[in-house]
Amino acid sequence: MPFDWFDGLDLLVDFLSLDFSKKSSKNSDKNKYSKKSKYTTELWSGSFLVIASILYFIVFKDSLPEENFILTLSICVIIGLAISFVIFFSLYHLQLFYFKNIFKFLFFIVSVILLIISFVLIIYFKSGIFF
Repeated sequence: MPFDWFDGLDLLVDFLSLDFSKKSSKNSDKNKYSKKSKYTTELWSGSFLVIASILYFIVFKDSLPEENFILTLSICVIIGLAISFVIFFSLYHLQLFYFKNIFKFLFFIVSVILLIISFVLIIYFKSGIFF
């Protein structure tokens, strides 16, 4: 069987990339990065929930118009879900939509959906464009 140059080159690259020292700069950078970004998903999701709760308070502190109240809220929710779907779809295609466990995934999705729905409600009720 003849020697394949690509196999030899692959073997050489694997040998050169081995790290024989105990304290590697790559390992310390990796540990530093993992400690720094351990709770970033929870921080983003929590901040989204805080912002959404403030926006919901601003929208619902005054009484909303009684005319077609349920229809208006349901349309705002559907618009918020559609915008959230577009955001999640674009994050998926940019390969930024990866979570290590299901709870982080659900927490992030619910917080983003609530934030987008609160933005739609603020725009609808407080801007005066639609009245």
